[in-house]
Amino acid sequence: MNYSVEKGKIIVSDQKALDIKKTLECGQVFRYQKTGENYQIIAGGERAVLKNVENYVEIDCTDENFFVKYFDLCRNYDIIRLKLRDKGLIGAALDFGEGIRILAQTPQETLFSFIISANNNIKRIQGIIERLCAALGEEKDGYFAFPTTEALASRDVDFYTKCGLGYRAPYIVDTARAVLDGFDLEALFALNSAEAAKKLLSLKGVGPKVADCIMLFGYGKQDVFPVDTWIKKVYNSYFAVEDNPAKIREALINRFGDISGYAQQYLFYYKRELDI
Repeated sequence: MNYSVEKGKIIVSDQKALDIKKTLECGQVFRYQKTGENYQIIAGGERAVLKNVENYVEIDCTDENFFVKYFDLCRNYDIIRLKLRDKGLIGAALDFGEGIRILAQTPQETLFSFIISANNNIKRIQGIIERLCAALGEEKDGYFAFPTTEALASRDVDFYTKCGLGYRAPYIVDTARAVLDGFDLEALFALNSAEAAKKLLSLKGVGPKVADCIMLFGYGKQDVFPVDTWIKKVYNSYFAVEDNPAKIREALINRFGDISGYAQQYLFYYKRELDI
């Protein structure tokens, strides 16, 4: 991808290579806001404002190097899309999702965000996360950073219940304390997906789908395939009749292999947007 970096700004020369709306609204991230035609995203302790200007994308940000990596700007998605087409991904889904990029999020923020996301809707997830950030995150220049694990572990179940987490409240407490007690999030980068999943599943509030989301969006492991309601629908509409998430996951990973994560995003976004 052609992009340039200036002080406090990244210019992406092709809007088709980075579609702001599709990338931020395809279910992989929650701390974004749309104001007019612009989007603001907060990742960890950094902030970026993205806007389309003529035929390019402008990213005003607090850390250029962080957001070059975050938006995966060094990767050629044209090649990935060709490989997916060769493996039988629905052409309409590829065309519909053109411009989606998989964000390189931090494992810690991804872990807690996707625990909160379980059986939840986007607006509610966003509201909960913003309340947690305002209460526990470091105050920056007009925004709050995502809370540290220490800050999350410092509060009890009652605090999280009052923040609207419901049955997920004890999961945040238990998992934050498990990480403080020695669960090494960084060590999962060196593990294969099966080994990493086994570790993640030992944490409270992490089931198979959440584990796959954490591995895909927090660790960049592309040989996973999170299966939710939308993926079940698309699988049963275009591939085969099956209701078991584990069998759907296995079948789709067998088909798409080490680029399964990309396939998941195109299929998820395609089916969800068409069915709304």
